[in-house]
Amino acid sequence: MKISIVTPSYNQAGHLAQTLRSVLDSASEGGVDLEYVVIDGGSTDGSKEVISQYADRLAYWCSEPDGGQYAAINKGFEKTAGDIMGWLNSSDLYFPWTLATVVEIFEKFPEVQWVTTLQKTCVRENGGFDSVVEVAGFSAGSFRRGLHGSPTNGEFIQQETCFWRRELWEKIGGRLTDRYRYAADFWLWGEFFRHARCTGIEAPLAAFRFHGEQRSADGGYMKDVQKILEELQAEPRGNFSQGYQNIVRHWIPSGDGAGGKSVWKLDRHADDAFLGIFRWWMRRAGDLKWAGSKWTYLPVAAWKFAARGFRRAK
Repeated sequence: MKISIVTPSYNQAGHLAQTLRSVLDSASEGGVDLEYVVIDGGSTDGSKEVISQYADRLAYWCSEPDGGQYAAINKGFEKTAGDIMGWLNSSDLYFPWTLATVVEIFEKFPEVQWVTTLQKTCVRENGGFDSVVEVAGFSAGSFRRGLHGSPTNGEFIQQETCFWRRELWEKIGGRLTDRYRYAADFWLWGEFFRHARCTGIEAPLAAFRFHGEQRSADGGYMKDVQKILEELQAEPRGNFSQGYQNIVRHWIPSGDGAGGKSVWKLDRHADDAFLGIFRWWMRRAGDLKWAGSKWTYLPVAAWKFAARGFRRAK
């Protein structure tokens, strides 16, 4: 099973090499059949020279003026033929296990059409770790209500962790829309939800890098999101997939009790109400864990202090 990845780039020479290596290394370490395309918009900061260093490992690349990020992505996908598709922006990162995990999921579960992570990971501009945010899952119903990203809700689907089958891409027209300059990715998730559930994977699949030049940091992104949500909410519920599903690691103990193995398990849920309950429980569990750590810290610290004093007195 071949996987096609596109990286659009423009004047990101400072981060680009690390992004390219993360894709290529993830494929080589996982033994994945990768078709990697890089579309640069005619950068003037040395990006072209960075890309040329990896030219022999790329299926296609160019550096020339284009119509912007989403036009570059469409241009890149037109050069591909892989069974699985995804794009990684020129400052974000894949993990060593990313591509092998994605291919394994699509091979093991033929009913799965598109995936994203349940463990959204972010890094700082220098590449240092920033945070991991766990989410309960994603459904079309919650997406249309603005619960998976909106001007008042930040639980967006993490774009760099999204992968899908080519047949799903063809069903939505085989290209990103040019109606939205900033949030064509958000539009794409809405189109995918018409045909298939979004499958959440219990594994970090990519890292979003915080820096000052993200398009999503611009107010235009949220304006686009609001327009897309208004259009989706005006349509009948029956136009979209129902329920949600996640793929989680399931531990199977051995018969002698001395060990076992971990396997992927598909959990399907027909009712969006379960997603709301699951999300509420995850938040309450997090709150209880934090409260418990505060209440137990002081007595434990006091006991340790007293014990040290007792030992010194002896």
